[in-house]
Amino acid sequence: MKQKLDRTLGMYSALMISIGTMIGSAIFVLAGTSYAAAGPGASLAIFLAGIAAVFTGLSFAELVTVIPKAGGGYVYVKEATGNNIVGFICGWGFWLGYAMSCGLFALGFGNFINYIFPFIPQMAAAYLLVVYVMFTNIKGTKSSGTLQNVITTLLIALLALYVIVGVFHIDMENQTPYTPQGMSGVFNAMGFLYMTYIGYGLITTASEEVIDPERTIPKAILISIAAVIVIKTSVFFIGCGIIPWQELVPAVTSTPMIDTAVHIGGTIGGYLFAFAGILATLSSINTAVMASSRTSFAMARDQRLPSLFKAINRTTKTPVFSIVISSVIVFIAVTIRDLEHISTVTSIFSLTGYSLVNVALIIFRRKMPELERKFRVPLFPLTPLLGIGLNLFLIVNLAISDRPALIIAVSVIGAGIVYYYLIMPKLKYASKGISIVDVPEIREQKKENRKNEIIIPVSNPYTAEGLLNFGRKIAMAEESTTVVPVKVNVFPDNLLTIADYDTMMQSMGVQDSVVQMLKEYESDPCMRPVLINSTNAFHAIMSVVKKEKNPLVIMGWHGSGLVKYMHGNITYQMLQEAPADVGILRMNGQSREFRNILFPYGGGKYSKMTAKVVNRIANGYGAKITLLNVVDHEEDVESTRAYLDRSAAKFDQPVQIMVCSGDLIEKVVEFSDQYDLIIMGASLDWGIQEVVTGFRTDRIMEQAKCPVLIIKSYDIFLQRTKVRGFIHRTRNAIHQ
Repeated sequence: MKQKLDRTLGMYSALMISIGTMIGSAIFVLAGTSYAAAGPGASLAIFLAGIAAVFTGLSFAELVTVIPKAGGGYVYVKEATGNNIVGFICGWGFWLGYAMSCGLFALGFGNFINYIFPFIPQMAAAYLLVVYVMFTNIKGTKSSGTLQNVITTLLIALLALYVIVGVFHIDMENQTPYTPQGMSGVFNAMGFLYMTYIGYGLITTASEEVIDPERTIPKAILISIAAVIVIKTSVFFIGCGIIPWQELVPAVTSTPMIDTAVHIGGTIGGYLFAFAGILATLSSINTAVMASSRTSFAMARDQRLPSLFKAINRTTKTPVFSIVISSVIVFIAVTIRDLEHISTVTSIFSLTGYSLVNVALIIFRRKMPELERKFRVPLFPLTPLLGIGLNLFLIVNLAISDRPALIIAVSVIGAGIVYYYLIMPKLKYASKGISIVDVPEIREQKKENRKNEIIIPVSNPYTAEGLLNFGRKIAMAEESTTVVPVKVNVFPDNLLTIADYDTMMQSMGVQDSVVQMLKEYESDPCMRPVLINSTNAFHAIMSVVKKEKNPLVIMGWHGSGLVKYMHGNITYQMLQEAPADVGILRMNGQSREFRNILFPYGGGKYSKMTAKVVNRIANGYGAKITLLNVVDHEEDVESTRAYLDRSAAKFDQPVQIMVCSGDLIEKVVEFSDQYDLIIMGASLDWGIQEVVTGFRTDRIMEQAKCPVLIIKSYDIFLQRTKVRGFIHRTRNAIHQ
């Protein structure tokens, strides 16, 4: 179904998202690592990284005017290359790279919290930050955007104060030699510092939430890059001018920039800079989580990830599942606690993705030269070619300097390729949510040669004949299927004498019309009646069921509500405990022919498994099947019809497609007088509270004007009430 995001971010918010992310990690998390790699030349490295970012930033600025969709760089590459493996790997890298970069921010945040409040462990603060940012993003971008504005404004003010005061404390002797590691050290630092400029790309991932994105985002990209280059270069230069760079490396201190602030402002200066670090890392992680989740949202919308990733909560208007999964990846990165390798892996992902973005710009210029663009990259094609060349140069430098990070990056990309070719094609048949499509395809209905049993417990003479004829119809159309009617004579367990027993059995045999009916079926080759005398009807039926391998059990409907739901009810017990597919059939009287079957198909686990039973019944009656799907919005009707068309071909009998918008219960009840039988998979909430087959299916069972069959397919995982309850609550949280 088409999913949309709410536009709530203006120019100021776009600038703050971009600037806040770009300032955060370089100054407050990677400063010490940068000085260790390049010495005072770290200021040159951060400057050159910014200049390199300008070329790709210009490509982003033009592309967002062409494709103002959520997903940023992934969407641009996907649209340019045709939604193939290249676009997928780009999105895969951006999604995981953005999320992994948050590990840097969270660890830095924990470090600064620990500096101000020594009694709070660094890791505890880091994990708490991830949880806080996850819920902030779930609440909505207006909330997270407002938070971003406040944080980044305070951060810029504190850094401006640092630069103004720090200028008067510089000792130029500390700047010599400027490149103690040579230019190779500068280029090495430039490589992992490049990822600190990804903020300009992050704002494009949320372009569907930006007001007038074609005008707002290009301006925000260019202004933010220019501002951040000035701020970062100034802070790096002043930092190692105040204290010799040898005293700022990770081997000596974990808080290099705080140490410089203490030198110029005493204890108060240290606390102020630590506070600025808290703001910076909070700003960066807030934006990066948003960008990561919007990338996976866009990939799911393009049927590259399970459809749960694009599910938008009706209340918050945000992709809750995408945000949660991105946060889980952040948790993993935080637990690893390796700043150097995380930053290098993230840079490799970012540089690879950004190289492809420049390629996308060149492709779009050639494919659509006449398209009106509200911003055009100057000096085309030189600008994107320079962007590609610089990015590849930095990737090579990083690969040479950090082999373990290269191995990790290649492994993650390899896992993406395996997913794309081996796993993703199979997901179209998975259950709704796990599937990459909104309405998963039904698998081909394979003919089974093994012996099948249809077990029908009977006790009510008014429904017994209808149930037995129903099962017999299915069996007659199949080569090796037998109907096993089961009648249990229940007698008390306190019979006193053999005479009492004989008298009771004689009476039951004469008076029970169901028993007489079963005797008549004994000569039918498709029927194998079983009469059991027992003190417990449920245990007797289960003894027959357990002899077979996943048989189909058909039972009559006896209503829902608290009384019918009580633990002693046999229908409820069979649903809970029988290792078999269980069907609950409401006949509306005696036997009848079913020529038109309505199958409401939503793609859920039970709905997909029910398709096999629908095919068997349609074959038995020679019936026509109508596949029905009820969508929330009218604009989703045509796309859903295309999904169902592919599933329709998997049935043996003629299939008609019907898609409409509205409420499922109301629509099924409305159409029920046009059909002979409705077949549905049980709802996931069967057996919870006072429902038997599920809240919606129970209501349809009671209100429909024609017979209804609800199938609860056997799944050992979903048999557990707590599991179904958890999944049911999780779905509600994601969607509502």
